[in-house]
Amino acid sequence: MFEEYITADTVDGKVQQLIGFLVQRPAEEIDNDFNFKAVDEDRAEYFNTMVAEALTSFFNVPTESTDVEPLSTVQDIVNRINNA
Repeated sequence: MFEEYITADTVDGKVQQLIGFLVQRPAEEIDNDFNFKAVDEDRAEYFNTMVAEALTSFFNVPTESTDVEPLSTVQDIVNRINNA
């Protein structure tokens, strides 16, 4: 599902592309401090579900949507991947 959108060489770049896709912004506008939940607080549950799905299926980091709830920045997601 995410393979066509996530093509960067680094984990940071891949996560930036993922978040850009989810918030419908160019990845170039997304840095590691970008707070994806602040973009649309009404869609936090959607973001949690989609990030959990990407972590599980694309990054091979088993994740439930509840695991994503405390995460809010690109760096938070990168850290979860790197510490898995």
